[in-house]
Amino acid sequence: MVKHDFEVQTKWQGGREEVGTVTGDVISEHISIPAPLGGNGTGTNPDELLVSAASSCYIISLAATLERAKFTNIKLTIKTIGTALFENGKFKMDKITHYPSITVSSDEKSTLEKRLPKLLTIADNNCMISNSIRNNVTIDIQSTIE
Repeated sequence: MVKHDFEVQTKWQGGREEVGTVTGDVISEHISIPAPLGGNGTGTNPDELLVSAASSCYIISLAATLERAKFTNIKLTIKTIGTALFENGKFKMDKITHYPSITVSSDEKSTLEKRLPKLLTIADNNCMISNSIRNNVTIDIQSTIE
């Protein structure tokens, strides 16, 4: 078993209208409640960070999966949408939908089309964030090949 700790330090002073910070090995951002939810809207927020974590984890996992499947000349872009709900007096991330777009050479396109559904699932199953939120958040993947 491999174990690794990821450490961040978060600071906040005051009430809900204030701005805090989150700092890690690389990240250093202001945080606040999003403006559409009645907050300050400065910097990022936990919801955006969760969706960003899911998106970046999935694209890295998909790149590794495609590489192991011998697709060598690929370009990936991904749009990810996180849908939050307010129910029973609580906010909750309900669904995260990834829209990966995969560009491959024309000679690899038909092979990728046949194998893609399985490769998308493998990538999702190898993504730490997907594995961490599965059964609490629905994860949907809608891919396109270019």
